Amino acid sequence: MRNSIITILIIVTGLKSYSQTEINSYVGINLLQLPASTININYTVDCKPFLSPVIDMGYAFGYNENYDLIGMFLTPHIKLYDGYTLDKQSGGYIKLGGFLNLRKDFEKLNFFHIGLFITNSIVYEKGLYLSPSDSRPYSFADKIEHAVYLFGLNASLGYEFKITNRLKTYLDFQLSFPTDKYFDLYSYGNFIPGMGFKDTEDKWFPMLLLNLKYRL
Repeated sequence: MRNSIITILIIVTGLKSYSQTEINSYVGINLLQLPASTININYTVDCKPFLSPVIDMGYAFGYNENYDLIGMFLTPHIKLYDGYTLDKQSGGYIKLGGFLNLRKDFEKLNFFHIGLFITNSIVYEKGLYLSPSDSRPYSFADKIEHAVYLFGLNASLGYEFKITNRLKTYLDFQLSFPTDKYFDLYSYGNFIPGMGFKDTEDKWFPMLLLNLKYRL
């Protein structure tokens, strides 16, 4: 009996030590989404040296292109009047997926990674519409408002590096590809929470993320 108890304690202690040294979990935020009025939180687990599952969720209070300097650098923000004047583009998202880390062991703290995610977004839009060919005064514009659920795939390439023993960061370039449902959005310029902004005809949404994460 005594030997069994000792054996169990050794196994439990070994598992605990292994989980502490080999499996790390992090909570983080994407700093570059803040100028686009989006707050988010993400949870990452380094379960293997080469694999890090991620859950990322956030909410956009209202996209304002004047503050989204990174977004304006990544894709054109064309001032083209198409009849829509949107007062609000907001919504939430949840992103599920992970990173394939280009490293062989946990000792390597600075490395490249490749990401793949499934993104689910809800976009709320509100504003006015007046056909460009309509000669009526703008005060007669129709009020428009709707919410659209969007599904998309997200691919990324980034580089992760250590700041302190508990603090890490990575810079990630991501491209999101929503389904054709995104054509239901108003206006020529579309903002999708968790995917980014796009106002050209090609169906891909770029994002640049700077993630700061803390080891729990």
